[in-house]
Amino acid sequence: MGFSRGSRGIDNLMLRISQHLMRNASEMAFLKVVETGSVRAAARALGQDPSGISRRVAQLEARLNAKLVRRSGNATRPTAQGRAYYARLRAIIDQLEALEAEIGGETDTPSGLLRVTAAIDFGQEFLAPWLLEFRARHPAVEFDLVLASGFVDMGANEIDVAIRAGKLPDSSLIATKLAELPRVLVASRAYVEAHGAPRTPSDLLAHPAIFFVPGNRNAPLKLRSPEGQVVEVRRSNGIAINAVRSAVAAVRAGAGIHSGPRWAFSDLIAAGEVVEILPDYTQDAFPLYAVRQPAIVVPARISRFIPFLREKVRGVGGLIVS
Repeated sequence: MGFSRGSRGIDNLMLRISQHLMRNASEMAFLKVVETGSVRAAARALGQDPSGISRRVAQLEARLNAKLVRRSGNATRPTAQGRAYYARLRAIIDQLEALEAEIGGETDTPSGLLRVTAAIDFGQEFLAPWLLEFRARHPAVEFDLVLASGFVDMGANEIDVAIRAGKLPDSSLIATKLAELPRVLVASRAYVEAHGAPRTPSDLLAHPAIFFVPGNRNAPLKLRSPEGQVVEVRRSNGIAINAVRSAVAAVRAGAGIHSGPRWAFSDLIAAGEVVEILPDYTQDAFPLYAVRQPAIVVPARISRFIPFLREKVRGVGGLIVS
């Protein structure tokens, strides 16, 4: 029994065209070059040699008698004709994938490979156990967790969901806000007992700092007073450690005063081992997002995972969840 024309938003002719395109190495190479921004990135994503990707794109241009991309250094950008061709080609393939997902039940039952990326510290602390719990709930789901110190290119690495903190750049990605990440000034109780606690922001200059990254030595610490005024303090004395758990260890060892995420210190503060410094002054919180790529049909492994994340962040001390 066949589909009536238009009953699924795609007719048999479109289906045959889409299947052809999916099998065609030249079209797939072109799509990946546009989506990743370079021939080398496309080659890595497809597991192929860059020269082969370049050759396939050139074959496609020769077949269409049109210039589709322009190369400048390591970057590759589509021409006006390339952008138009990409948009129509991507739409056809998206329709095919939506149809296959609907027929295969992928939109109803979580299954398949879920690729997730996050910052190393947050991923180790929370995301790894959460993914194991999600897989226990949905055994047909497998996952790859990619932890990195910076943003991972979602297109080039075929990432389904990225957990990102801070202001997001404008893009076509779909972002769901999970929580706010407040920051706190802290020191060990032993350090405060030995050296005293700062009473004003300017008092911080007399204490060694534990910076999260070396670049913070040159960036002012911004604190908001109880009256709402922003005070900037420039500190340079101290050490820099670019890993949250290592910074926590340095604080516990009495190495100085640190500005870090409250989630990393909430248990230690509650236990009295670590104390808040200048508790009446606040710092701007960072928003925490789950980001996915746009799609006509979102597979259940993604559509169920993001609400699952919103459920899990509610149990994390030191986060603000609306």
